[in-house]
Amino acid sequence: MRILIVEDSVVIAEGLHNLLVEQGFVVDVFHSGEQASHVILTQKFDLLLLDLGLPDCEGLQILRSLRQKKSNLPVLIISARAALEERILGLNEGADDYLCKPFEPEEVVARVHALLRRASSRVSNIIEHGALTFDVINKAVTFYGNEVVLHRREVSVLECLLSNVERVVSKPKIVQRISSFDEELSETAIETYISRLRKKFSPDLNIRTVRGLGYMLEKPSRD
Repeated sequence: MRILIVEDSVVIAEGLHNLLVEQGFVVDVFHSGEQASHVILTQKFDLLLLDLGLPDCEGLQILRSLRQKKSNLPVLIISARAALEERILGLNEGADDYLCKPFEPEEVVARVHALLRRASSRVSNIIEHGALTFDVINKAVTFYGNEVVLHRREVSVLECLLSNVERVVSKPKIVQRISSFDEELSETAIETYISRLRKKFSPDLNIRTVRGLGYMLEKPSRD
């Protein structure tokens, strides 16, 4: 899962970045509204953490632009503006949640997971796919009841596939979803991670190669 943080405070942005990376998320940070507005249009994110008091524009402008473009990107406003009318305005403009500063790290994590769960229409933080179980919060994988230790990238690729069962996902899209701007990841590396996943969960995890398009995780045969 890839998260975008738009926050003018370097200290707060760094704290949120480190907190969410520790949770296994891919995180990008921008400190200006202009930069954020451009990258939102060109990249795919699963969640936006948005400050309202940006140096070059109001965060609400970014939010309004998103909703005017019919984007359903989940947005969590994190702002020092704690007045009731400010919170109501943010929610009415299209934010999915509103968290006031100062905040507790645990609450940020809980709200992030709740929004992502809601966006994917999941009722819990556990994804089951045949004999495979994936804990979204702890990034833990079990197979036939046994815990399987995976490389961080393998976990990210697996989560991407589990979120798109029976949908073709291209290698460029996987790269975009599991790496930030500060990381280098090639499409060849994706092929390697797919190969490893097939070996570890064969034959139950049926990852089909759709030539020229990408990969598709098929439904378990028992479903």
